[in-house]
Amino acid sequence: MRIEILHEAEAELNEAITYYEEIESGLGIRLKEEVRAVIQWIGDNPEGPRLRPKGYRQVNLRVLCSLFHLE
Repeated sequence: MRIEILHEAEAELNEAITYYEEIESGLGIRLKEEVRAVIQWIGDNPEGPRLRPKGYRQVNLRVLCSLFHLE
C-alpha cells in the first residue's frame, strides 16, 4: 500500500512535536515515534480501523490519550 503524507499534515505534525517537546522533554519524540508506528500499522492493516459514517477511518494515538487521560 502506498501512503502519502500531505505537506500540510507533515508541517502540523512537526509543530506538534516541537510543542510537546517543550512541555516535557521526550514527549515530542514519543509522539513522533508513535505516529511513525501507526502509519506503518495502517499500511499493513488498511481495513483495520472501522469506516466512520463520513467515510474516514480513525486511529487514536496512545501518547496523546495518556497525556489527556483519555481511553
